[in-house]
Amino acid sequence: MSYYLTFDVGTTAMKCVLFDENFKEIYLVNNEYNLKTGQSGTVELDAEVYFDTFYRCIKELSASGLDIKSVRSVTFTTQGETLIPVDDNGNALCPAIIWLDSRAKKEAEYLKNNISGQLFYKKTGLCEVEPLLPAAKILWIYNNRKDIYDKAYKFLLLEDYLIFRLTGKFVSEKSLQSSTGWYEIETETFFDKMLELCHIKKSHLPEILPCGKRIAVIKEEILMELGFASDTYVVSGAMDQISSAIGIGNINEGMMTETTGTALVAGITVEKPDFDYQKSVTIYKHFDDRFIYIPYIETAGMTLKWFKDTIVPYADEKGKEKNISAYEYIDELASKAPIGSDGVIMLPNLMAEGGFFGLSLSTTAGDMARSVLEGVAYMLEDVITLLESKGISVKKVYSLGGGSKSKLWCSIKADVVNKGIVQVGYAQTTSRGAAVLAAVADGIYKNVGEAVEKFKDQNTVFIPEKENVEKYKEYYKKYQKISGGINK
Repeated sequence: MSYYLTFDVGTTAMKCVLFDENFKEIYLVNNEYNLKTGQSGTVELDAEVYFDTFYRCIKELSASGLDIKSVRSVTFTTQGETLIPVDDNGNALCPAIIWLDSRAKKEAEYLKNNISGQLFYKKTGLCEVEPLLPAAKILWIYNNRKDIYDKAYKFLLLEDYLIFRLTGKFVSEKSLQSSTGWYEIETETFFDKMLELCHIKKSHLPEILPCGKRIAVIKEEILMELGFASDTYVVSGAMDQISSAIGIGNINEGMMTETTGTALVAGITVEKPDFDYQKSVTIYKHFDDRFIYIPYIETAGMTLKWFKDTIVPYADEKGKEKNISAYEYIDELASKAPIGSDGVIMLPNLMAEGGFFGLSLSTTAGDMARSVLEGVAYMLEDVITLLESKGISVKKVYSLGGGSKSKLWCSIKADVVNKGIVQVGYAQTTSRGAAVLAAVADGIYKNVGEAVEKFKDQNTVFIPEKENVEKYKEYYKKYQKISGGINK
């Protein structure tokens, strides 16, 4: 039996999961770290913390009694946009500039003024230049920390940095590069205009590989120290959203995933993307030669958390009394309200112009709770409507993230979008996607399609109820009238 070790390197934690060749989870450990925030939108983390956390995960794995020598390969899946400049020895020249970091606002505006939005979208698949883009961050370094720029041998993303630390190779992969602002996703080349404006030389950038490619055997000193077998190698992974899509089997056109976590993030695989700037949706490289649309709305689960903390702060205490979570208590409140929340409509994108509409003296906390769940479902319908306007047929939606645990929320989504909502029975889909890439690279499976057939999830499917669908059509029209498109 072959075993594949994966690392899902998130914003505030690293999740280490060991899978066998049938993608059964053998071991999981999660280790957290704390980001450092500062003035002007800075969000950083000492790059060494990532490698220290990697070591800590391996040592916990060893302490559990599992044989490290049985591991065939190591694969990372990481957040996009986190940038680490390194010298010619691969030493970090400053703390990792986390994807959330917004210090490069002036640089982003400069780039917007010098590259048309339509051209930028056509080249990169990204809807607009934002401060979080690595391209804008490098320009900030050039403008504000020339000492770092002058010493920089390579500008690495987080997965690239960890791969270098294990192998000594400066490489990246296509899905991760899609988040940079300098990568042309159709031609798989560099966007020369962006490189020029940001003072980025092509020699500054690592070699770009496909997702799921053997890179090299782990350095001998690390093999010996951690107890890996002498032929344990590293495989290129995929950006976390892409890896999660693979880990649920979202690999063919027409299948859609939605993740209701802090934000609402959807993913739908396409063979040939539509670069219509008037209907722009973020596009990334998928594995192989495919692409994936990634519509994104900043607040979803975060809005429910805001509701819990602000409107029903007693939910934690009430939940404890009933031996359930605060969110399960909120579900109980919401379940007592009628479809349409007795006329209350919520716009849940609190990063835009969110709020409650239709409140009255008879409005209950349950009405408001249900309106939050319905509001996110309406946002999901906005996303599906946009995708279908691009000629995509969405037949079924696989639901992931913390919000997918709520049966009520899944049921509401099914009725609002009038499609089956699949509550996925396995949580670590991002890690599993990395394991799929590793197993294919190892030759266990001919391709990703063959590998995902091995998944044995106990999924629950929520089927829309005709009567509820008709009611929600009317409430969705009211939502659209109030939102005026601001939440789309």
